[in-house]
Amino acid sequence: MHYISELQDGTKVKLVMLLIVLCFSSYYIFKNYKTANSQLKILSFIGIVGSVWLMYIEINKNNNVNLLKQNFELTTGKIEKYIVPNIKGAIPSLGKAADHNYIKYSYEVNNNKLTNSYEENYFIKIPNVKPNLDLSYLVIYQKNNPSNSFILVNYPINNEDDLANYRKIFSQGIPGNIFEQE
Repeated sequence: MHYISELQDGTKVKLVMLLIVLCFSSYYIFKNYKTANSQLKILSFIGIVGSVWLMYIEINKNNNVNLLKQNFELTTGKIEKYIVPNIKGAIPSLGKAADHNYIKYSYEVNNNKLTNSYEENYFIKIPNVKPNLDLSYLVIYQKNNPSNSFILVNYPINNEDDLANYRKIFSQGIPGNIFEQE
């Protein structure tokens, strides 16, 4: 039960919906296996496998954010792409329609250049107002897994002292305006 209480609300909602799909698909296969045609069997099987796979992905996302919160470090990063789509907008490089704000950024950890990207989700919001792409911004990453990171566009690096000041702020814990609160 303790593990379930650590999940974000958005993860819980998705897991409940996926469990419902999993239950109905499983019930349908077992109840109607002999009378159902092949297409319905295949669709039910896809529903079962897809639900389990999507649950794994959602739990993994939630765990990555929790691990980052427990063991984080700070660095600076540059925004490479910042897309705030309109309703019918598309992200050409992703090859799909965009329904959430999207950000791609690069940063350096231990002389290794890393690149990361993400869409807005229930862990972190990406503002609709495009930030100054000439500035660097604060990047929070997991110490033992630097690829688990987020760029924080509400923490710009305007001068050399900003990173040190942000480290002082974060030394007391992650501020409440970083991740969405439950």
